[in-house]
Amino acid sequence: MVSTWSWISKRREESILSMELEHLNHILEASKAMIGLVQAFRRKSQGDVEELYTQIKEEERNADKVKDHIIEQLSTGTFHPIDREELLRVVLVADDIAAYLKSAGRRILLLCRLECEIPANLLDPLEKIAELVRESVETIIEAVKLVRNDPKKTIQLAKIVEKMEEEADDIRSATEERLLEWCNIKAAPGTCTALYNSLTSLEMSTDKCEDTADLLRSIAILSI
Repeated sequence: MVSTWSWISKRREESILSMELEHLNHILEASKAMIGLVQAFRRKSQGDVEELYTQIKEEERNADKVKDHIIEQLSTGTFHPIDREELLRVVLVADDIAAYLKSAGRRILLLCRLECEIPANLLDPLEKIAELVRESVETIIEAVKLVRNDPKKTIQLAKIVEKMEEEADDIRSATEERLLEWCNIKAAPGTCTALYNSLTSLEMSTDKCEDTADLLRSIAILSI
């Protein structure tokens, strides 16, 4: 009886991990759109910025739908209580990655609509952090694929995501100083606030990537 229960639980968990890959793929597409949005802002192409922000919103909404379905499955399926809690936390924390991307995109869209002039040395960090979000999500996807069959590799991948978050944090810290100098000399308060919030939201996306990777690392360690 115990072995049968364990087999059912394992099959259900595999199904949830498969759905989580779908969830993460929507988040990955949102991160790619975020990179494009920053690039479109550089070109002063409001039409492209509007379109890419709409794409980010749609991917975030699609990710939410998958998240809700996963939660429903977790609430009704057969799982070990620890597995259920760990899987739920992965889904909820990963979902925040897209939420912060949408927040950053909304503020950049506002800056574009107001035709704000942002210097390259402040746009470069936004694009770089957006790229780190994309790379982090791609790494998390690989970690999910391997979390049960190769837990040691998942642990290594989680460390890579952690390093990318540290890089993003360093970029944000250096950019904050340049942003403050620029705001004191040239920029309007509203522009400074929107740009600072965009920077912070993007960096928070990398924080949530690291948190997701940490949870996957915990699951992997329990599997060894």
